[in-house]
Amino acid sequence: MSEPLLQVKDLKIYYPVRAKNALGGSVSYLHAVDDVSFDVYKGETFGIVGESGCGKSTTGRGIVGLLEPTAGTILFEGKDIKGCSRREMARHIQIIFQDPYSSLDPRMTVGRCIEEPLDVHKVGIKSERWSKVLELMQEVGLREDQASRFPHEFSGGQRQRIGVARAIALQPDLVICDEPVSALDVSIQAQILNLMRDLQKKYNLTYIFISHNLSVVKHLCDRIAVMYLGHIVELADKKSLFDNPAHPYTKALLAAIPVPDPDVPSMVGTLSGDVPSPLDPPKGCCFHTRCPYADERCRTEVPKLHEIEPGHTVACHKFDTQNK
Repeated sequence: MSEPLLQVKDLKIYYPVRAKNALGGSVSYLHAVDDVSFDVYKGETFGIVGESGCGKSTTGRGIVGLLEPTAGTILFEGKDIKGCSRREMARHIQIIFQDPYSSLDPRMTVGRCIEEPLDVHKVGIKSERWSKVLELMQEVGLREDQASRFPHEFSGGQRQRIGVARAIALQPDLVICDEPVSALDVSIQAQILNLMRDLQKKYNLTYIFISHNLSVVKHLCDRIAVMYLGHIVELADKKSLFDNPAHPYTKALLAAIPVPDPDVPSMVGTLSGDVPSPLDPPKGCCFHTRCPYADERCRTEVPKLHEIEPGHTVACHKFDTQNK
């Protein structure tokens, strides 16, 4: 396998939270992302899935530079992004936001929204930039005459097409897709997903696709990381993850997928209780408070990711043969 395009090593992103009291308050930390590591290869679609609040969007925003990591290293083409300027990294890494309504400036025409990154990075002369804008609009299924309209004049699906056009304007190497279809109707979701696949082939894009919809991830992604409470608990290629899930949390997520057949009995998940607070995460395995197989070791010792078959790793003491 070739060298990774992106390497994330031991990434931690904590949010300071001040608790008020009579003496002025003390600072505690919300562990949004806690010791996450993975590689992304050129041309692939790498999925990150998990429940809301598991840290998947925070991970994406940390990679693109919208959040400052508390600890850890992010390497792009072998180079630490800490030593790169925001302007330099913007040419290589872009993001498609979840909300197509708040991600566009309502004071700008959509043509100007798409042109802005080209203008900031001085790509060609003015006439060349505008020609590129019109070309991008056609690429994502919009008409050239719509360039003079404002975002409020478009539907949610059209706005997300504008967001996609803006993200690929500089022809980046990596695009972070932060739940780009979760706010759209199902029929529109399919259109946007097919558009993204077509653009990936044409421009040789690499995607990190963040979602809580496992059906969408199965359709689009090559490899998938499952996150729970700021940790990656399982990482595998698409076929291995869906055909042979190993971690109890992954199994519960897959069991929750509805089957559109009334004759197929529903699978009842084994999870109980609520997700612990990231302000006070549990000791040991982050999942032990809801795991039906947890033992004393799970309550005291943090499991490491272990490879159970080539390319398939899981963070569970059940698969740790070294310390049994």
